[in-house]
Formats: sequence, C-alpha cells, structure tokens
Amino acid sequence: MRRLLTIFFTLLFTFSSVNAHALHTVAKRSGSAALASPGLLVIDQSDKTVLAENAPNSTRVPASVLKLLTAVVAIQYLGADTRYATSIWKTEKKNEYLIRGSFDPFLTTNRAIAEKYGHKYLPTLINKANSDGKRKINILYQGLYPKDVYNLSTNLKTRKIKAKFKKVSRAQAKSLGKEEVESITSAPLSRMISHLTLWSDNLVADRLANAATRSVGYPSDRKGLTTTFKSVLSGMGITSEGLRVRDGSGLSKANRVSARTVVELLMAIRNDPRFISIYEGLPISGETGTLVNRFTKAEGAIGQVKAKTGWVNRSVTLAGYVKSGEKEYAFAILADGITPTLQSRNRARTAMDKLLEAIVKSDH
Repeated sequence: MRRLLTIFFTLLFTFSSVNAHALHTVAKRSGSAALASPGLLVIDQSDKTVLAENAPNSTRVPASVLKLLTAVVAIQYLGADTRYATSIWKTEKKNEYLIRGSFDPFLTTNRAIAEKYGHKYLPTLINKANSDGKRKINILYQGLYPKDVYNLSTNLKTRKIKAKFKKVSRAQAKSLGKEEVESITSAPLSRMISHLTLWSDNLVADRLANAATRSVGYPSDRKGLTTTFKSVLSGMGITSEGLRVRDGSGLSKANRVSARTVVELLMAIRNDPRFISIYEGLPISGETGTLVNRFTKAEGAIGQVKAKTGWVNRSVTLAGYVKSGEKEYAFAILADGITPTLQSRNRARTAMDKLLEAIVKSDH
C-alpha cells in the first residue's frame, strides 16, 4: 500500500491534466483487499508512464489471460491467413471411406456450435460420402485430433450408424484414397484467434499452442511450450523471466507469467497489423463475449475496456486495454491469491471493474 501511495503522489504532481480525485481512487482500487495483493500493472501507451503497479515482475497464475500469449505465438509461427482442409475419399471398398485432415483446430461435430461460431461441421463429410445411408461403414483417417475422432464416432452412433475407425499414415492415406468426394476448408486462423479471445475457447487455444510448438520442432510438452513461448517473446523484446507454460489455454495451475510480460505484449501488438485479430476479438466491457455480464457495478467503464478474462481455482485475472479520454492504457491484473469460492471470485471481479472505471474517469 505504501508503494501505491508513493506512485499516487508522484503522479499527482507530475500530471496536472489527470483528475486528482480519480487518481486517488485508482490507487485505492489497486490496493483493494478483494484482489489479495495481485500482480498488477497499468501503463499509458502513449508515453509508457506507469499509472499503477503492484509486484508487476512477480510471476502469477494467469488462467485464461495466457491465451493472449498463445494467440501471439500461433500467429507468429502458423500465420494469420492459414486455413485447414479436411476431405473425404472413396477407397477400393464400397463401405469404406478415407478422411484426410490437416489437424484443423476448428472442427466440430456439434451443429449448433458450427452455426454459431463458424466451426466446420465434420459429419458433413460423412453425410456426403454415405449418401445412400449405409448403416455399417469403415472410416480410415489421417490428420484428425483424437477428440474429433471420438466425437465423430459418438455422433454416428446417435444416428444408428456403426463405424469402425482406423488411423493411417499420411503415405498410406495418399495411396488409399481413390476419389475425392467432398472437402471442407476452415476459416482463417485469424478468425480462430478472434474466437478464442472473445469466448475463451480452451480446446482451440491448446490446439494452436501445440501446433505452433510442433511447427518449430519442439514436442508439445511443458519444456517445448515454454521454450516456444519464450522464443517469441524474446524476439519481440518482451520480458519473459519466470515464464512457465504448461498448456495453451491457461487451465493449468502450474502456468506462470508476470503482469509486466502481459502488458509489454499488449503494447507490442496493439498497432501491429499482424495481430489485429487479437484486439478485434477481445470482449468489450458490459457488451460482448466473456465480459457481457461484467461491470454492472462499474457502469462508467461499460464500452471502454477490451480485455481477456480468466479464472481458475484461486486465480482471477483480466488483461487488455482501457480508454480514458484521449488516452489508452494497457493493463494486467493477475490476482492469484483469491479464496476459491464463487463469492470471493465475484468480489475480485467487481474490484477489477471498479479499478478500471476509476482509470476511465482519471483523464476527465
């Protein structure tokens, strides 16, 4: 708290344009007991002035805020324009089909999800190939995630179609396929990125992190993921000390990242056209995505914040951008000392929302 007060008085005398009362409120909100001394950093992007901070270099459990890093790594190594094709082929056997995939992160066997979010509907391929309605079929496959194979099997069972699945190699697939029946192509990777930031899609995030890691020759384990993420951050001139990556989604409680790393990343990508899909996908306070039901007790910040949410066990997090007049601040709040109850998590969320509301008002 003493450090926050020092920052407050320094800023008070340095920036006469800032509303003094609002600045006091920012300092007070930053030290809210509901946040349990979080890793916190708020920086004015125009001049890199620190508006508020608390242990910004300490590594914390980021929860789904880690998806911001995953998104950058995926774009860097896989390419924002990348699309994934999945096709189905006839083989020499009448009741046998071959699915040739490219590990599309955006495949689904749920029609509602496909229609709502733009995923490609995998059963479409079976429907086209098995147009005469065979009840017993064999499906050879290559380039599909195990979960997609399982989900497709379940989908067919509910439609009373008995299917036997067999995995084949790429070389085998090339020789076994005799006639292509149908093909589906994913939305570009940039669309997947906007989706995972808006809705915090854990499966897509993990798939993209693993794919990016494998693309540079590392195994998609904790060492490979951490090395890959650090390499990207280092190349962008971003602090990565203490970073630990165990997955791409942020679900692991063993993930660690500092508020400084997150804020530096946010500032680095803000005006870089390669990463525009990240910014465009971020939920808007009180209006869209995972923030649609937030800021009910901080209405002054509605529509002024674009940020990635997160929570897991004792960690409640939020990171992104907040506008105040002509200024835009990059911020990260990593509160990983929260009592693991819904009530405590909601108090932390409200404290974050009120802090951001105070920042919105600081330049008015």
